[in-house]
Amino acid sequence: MNNGMMNGSSMMGGSMMIGMGLMMLLGILLLIIVVGLTIYFVVRFLIRKNKVEDHPLMILNERYVKGEISEEEYKEKRKLLKKV
Repeated sequence: MNNGMMNGSSMMGGSMMIGMGLMMLLGILLLIIVVGLTIYFVVRFLIRKNKVEDHPLMILNERYVKGEISEEEYKEKRKLLKKV
């Protein structure tokens, strides 16, 4: 009679172990997803910010190369853009 009870309790313990293992796996997957999304959005924000800041400088460089502004004017405006 004790043998039957032991088998029942060990089976319950086994299913609890599987359940705990699945919960741990889900927790790890959730953590990986959260970290991945955080890295994605931080990198995306930094790239977007960099493009916005460099755009006026790119336009200034293009105007200088095309000869639309003099070297003095280019240096002056570039210095102003670097301050901002």
